Amino acid sequence: MATAAQSVSATPSYLSWLGEFLKHELSPYQGRTALVARMVIAATLVMIICMVFRLPYAFQGAIYALIVSRESSRATLKSAASILALTGIGGAYLLASAWFLISIPTLHFLWVIASFFLGFYAISTVKNFGASSTFAIMICVGVPLWDRHLSAETNVEDTLRLCLASAIGVVITVGVETLFSRIKPGEDIVAGVADRLAAVENLLVCFAENCSVDRLTQANAVRLAMVGTSILRRTLQRSAYASNYAEQMGAVIALTGTLVDLAANLRSPTHLSQDNREQIRFSGRQRWQRSFGSAGGRSSTFECSPCDSRECSRRHSVRGRDGKKRSSS
Repeated sequence: MATAAQSVSATPSYLSWLGEFLKHELSPYQGRTALVARMVIAATLVMIICMVFRLPYAFQGAIYALIVSRESSRATLKSAASILALTGIGGAYLLASAWFLISIPTLHFLWVIASFFLGFYAISTVKNFGASSTFAIMICVGVPLWDRHLSAETNVEDTLRLCLASAIGVVITVGVETLFSRIKPGEDIVAGVADRLAAVENLLVCFAENCSVDRLTQANAVRLAMVGTSILRRTLQRSAYASNYAEQMGAVIALTGTLVDLAANLRSPTHLSQDNREQIRFSGRQRWQRSFGSAGGRSSTFECSPCDSRECSRRHSVRGRDGKKRSSS
């Protein structure tokens, strides 16, 4: 009875943990929509081409469209080249080895074992996981082709078509990434920096107004700290900005990331004098004005509207120089 009661009580906690995990993993962040759009476009184009020309194994090309690295243009080309090379090596291995061992049942059985062992061994030893996984996928999909009771010519054709579908997926993905890399990503960088500075400002405003930080504000700061600034740095690396401006933006991104990390670990102070609260309020304004002004070429002055502890923990109204209210929650 005690064991059953314990298992029943543990189920809601596990479900709540799973809900929180999915919430954090699926929460949107800067650049995620564009990344998903590029992946969907590449996979869709691969499937359309394979369906139009009636090419088999289109799923293999769609999978490869998701495996290719998208960190930068150079990383995409490097990842595509390694995937194409290992796909060719895997196809050559299947054709060369199966041709001599397919007619002998005992050797064929040992060949299947050795092939799967080679694929998983490559995953564990090769540092480039994307390339090694493509080699393993090529073997895992190609080996069953040679277990069919068909002619050797048919098996060879299917193996070559498998390599062709993989190559189409890689080439289409490189083309989509090259096309999107020509789009200037400046707005994404400025928006990402602005979101992080807004989260820090919300915390500082709560401290300055002597009100408790609500759960959403604290969770937003923690989420941004966990996400980090790697996406902003990748976007900056893919941009075509001048070297001096790219260095300045890199410094702004690094300082913003450090500021968010510090803010995520802050807790509401219990004893602060009026001078300390004024200094916190002034620091929040100055951090936003200087950092955001240098990042986007614009400057803004913010004014926190007076609110009680309940309203301040829920929402803050921010005024810019134009006098319009902007909500930062």
